Amino acid sequence: MKNTKTTWNLSLLYTSPADPHIEKDLNSIEKACISFEKKYKKSDFTSTPQKLFKALEDMEDLEKKINGNKPWWYFALKTRLNSSDDVAVAQSTKFNQRIIKAINKINFFNLEIAKIPKKDQSVFLKNQALKPYWYALVRIFKTAEHKLSDPEEQMINLLSQTSYDMWVDGQEKLLEQQVVEFRGESIPLTKALSIFSGLEKKERRELWGKIIFALKNMSSFAEAEINAVYNYKKIVDEKRGYKKSYDKTILGNENDEKTIELLITLVTKYFSISKRFYKIHAKLLQENKLSYADRSADIGDIQKKFDLSESVQIVRNSFAKIDQKYVDIFDSFIQNGQIDVYPSKGKSGGAFCWGNGDLPTFVLLNHSNDINSVETLAHEMGHAIHTELSKSQPPRYRDYSMAVAEVASTFFEQVVTSELENYLSDDEKLILLHNKIKGDVQTIFRQIACFNFEADLHANIRSKGQISKEDIAKLLSVHMKSYVGDSVTVTDDDGYSFVGWSHIRRFFYVYTYAYGQLISRALFENWKKDPLYEKKIYQFLSSGSSMSPEDIFKKIGINVKDKTFFESGLKSIENDIKRLEKMTSKNKNSQ
Repeated sequence: MKNTKTTWNLSLLYTSPADPHIEKDLNSIEKACISFEKKYKKSDFTSTPQKLFKALEDMEDLEKKINGNKPWWYFALKTRLNSSDDVAVAQSTKFNQRIIKAINKINFFNLEIAKIPKKDQSVFLKNQALKPYWYALVRIFKTAEHKLSDPEEQMINLLSQTSYDMWVDGQEKLLEQQVVEFRGESIPLTKALSIFSGLEKKERRELWGKIIFALKNMSSFAEAEINAVYNYKKIVDEKRGYKKSYDKTILGNENDEKTIELLITLVTKYFSISKRFYKIHAKLLQENKLSYADRSADIGDIQKKFDLSESVQIVRNSFAKIDQKYVDIFDSFIQNGQIDVYPSKGKSGGAFCWGNGDLPTFVLLNHSNDINSVETLAHEMGHAIHTELSKSQPPRYRDYSMAVAEVASTFFEQVVTSELENYLSDDEKLILLHNKIKGDVQTIFRQIACFNFEADLHANIRSKGQISKEDIAKLLSVHMKSYVGDSVTVTDDDGYSFVGWSHIRRFFYVYTYAYGQLISRALFENWKKDPLYEKKIYQFLSSGSSMSPEDIFKKIGINVKDKTFFESGLKSIENDIKRLEKMTSKNKNSQ
């Protein structure tokens, strides 16, 4: 642990905000885009497979020079460490505008490829020279009908900052500045949201009431923001010809729409499973009826504390059981300053992993020495490992769909959760199982209830023009009731949690949690049965975006297009609930 760094070492990007390399890199990006535009904009590079191959090679070289928008990346990360850093916020916005303007100059490239007539597309796809770019071309051809003219695409890119980014950023910044009174002191609202479920009943419900009061107080801005960004999406969707509000997200994630609609339908159909969990959850909390604040409440304390040193050791031990290479990646992160560990004033709440191109990947945590902190560390390192291994792909395939991102993270989280059992008493193991099921319910059933809410909210705004904060809150409460059942009381005021739910601003992103969790459960079970299955897991983690998500998983023996795959995953959660019921009954009888 002596080599462990607990704060981001952003000098891996630049030495300081005044580093002269920042301006040099910006100039390099701008000049490279201008040069590429001059060479190809008025050329006939799509006339033959041979000319297209050369142009695609040059585009890949250009992407290396752009290098993940490094100048913007640096300042964006600084704002995540301190939202009150006005200089970093301003520089992030300024440099983002410059980079968007530069990249707009090469926007024509994919648009021209998309114009290749359908009758000729198969010729290009079958050409041997273009084989390395086959899936990249497939993606372009699939989205071709939704592309606009070059000037229109440029305009949308520029307007997205003022019509979407600034609204959402403003909402997040406002959220981060809110405080509530708790135990005689003012604490950030984001912290209150992260700790209320671990409190005793009286304090939990009291703090939830204060959270809702604070959210209601800032709901007027959230109402304007939601209506603005949802109407912006409506306008762009209509212009692009998307028929359903979620079409763009599913297509952008490279998923098969029928597969995702099947997932949504099946999870909604099996809301009875999550309702069954909340019945046993209420019983364990010794309540006849739960309040909404109780839905994620702890049923008991896991007294065992996990400081950073022990958390790191547990994660290392768990990763080593899969393969030493995952430990090596983890060690490099904690030694190089690629993980920012502890909470601080102005720092973004929650946790995330951020990586792009050849740039160093960074993980943000808010470690609080509890068992959840260990699981979160494993979850985010799953993202980080996925990002690092995807760098084995050529630049065109290094990124990966959000639909596969949550598979990697939740797989590694499950491996660590299994390891954590060795550190707990029998009573704590029951709590851990309960928490595991609770996590599955929140990740799968709650997120699909949120997907259904989003679809309903988009439909309402599209038909009515805009809707009030009161109606948004009521709509959310209806959909939250749908998955928790009669064991939980959900009020209209509880629906004001829409104000702080960031995912509903990332249109329909939530389905990827359910999709990823069900697939990662299958990976985990396959690995437990056969440790050699790790080779297939490594194959998945190294695939980047070289294939569609469905094809990536099919190649390692998982057919997500088969209805029985999702159903078996959902029923396995029900089996966990039955196990919890038996353990609860056994513990009660032994008392």
